[in-house]
Amino acid sequence: MYKKQMMSHIEQKVYFNLTPGKIYDIQFIKQVAGVNVETLLVMLSKLAKKGWITRLKRGVYLVNYPDKRVSEDIFIVAQDIFNGYIGFSSALYLYGAVDEFPSVIYVCTAKKSISITVNNIRLRAVSLGKRATGMITYKDYFVSSKAKTLYDCFYRPELSGGYSTILSAVSRLQLTASDWKEFIFYVEKFGNPSFSRKIGFLLDLLSKKTKILIPDSVFSKLNTGSQITKLGSGKAGKFIKKWKLVNYIGNGDLFGRLFYG
Repeated sequence: MYKKQMMSHIEQKVYFNLTPGKIYDIQFIKQVAGVNVETLLVMLSKLAKKGWITRLKRGVYLVNYPDKRVSEDIFIVAQDIFNGYIGFSSALYLYGAVDEFPSVIYVCTAKKSISITVNNIRLRAVSLGKRATGMITYKDYFVSSKAKTLYDCFYRPELSGGYSTILSAVSRLQLTASDWKEFIFYVEKFGNPSFSRKIGFLLDLLSKKTKILIPDSVFSKLNTGSQITKLGSGKAGKFIKKWKLVNYIGNGDLFGRLFYG
């Protein structure tokens, strides 16, 4: 267990009038402390060094819990810092589609791309521009909907554990017909024929290797365009006539997580 250093009387006054796990700006803390700015900055610096608070950025602080370094809900901390919604592998985790606690907490934003570390956990804001949409409230979180999460994961597989993780997650997301319709909406709005056919091929392969039911309308919408596209890279690719696609990724790499954990 992480052992924090003792607080002075004035430090205790400030700390115990704030709520652990919450984020405060310096103006609010100044009202609680009742001291001038110079004294407050010294106090906050000492509290941070002792482990009671964490400086997130200039004038903004996270109040740590008394018995641990990490906030009980680092996801809420992340979305509050970056003013965005939880996405990619972090959203998959919140939906129970993956079991491992994410090594990075991803927050989707319209413009901001930045990475910071809070209590040894990396928080990363990812700018999606016009694609920063499809957010819902899920439990206590602002998170991409299941359909938007799946789209985002295919759009940036490197932030989602790769195709093997994504395909394994599809089987656990339990998408409804409405979810699939929403998913196609994002693919058609933000994608292109090459991107669509890559997804179509992967989902088609998934449906053949598992008992996952994917509406036929999904495949018909995804099978668009005529220019041959590639999935992966290498020398020995396999041409898939149905999807006008050359696949360079082996089934072991695509489905290893689904079948072997």
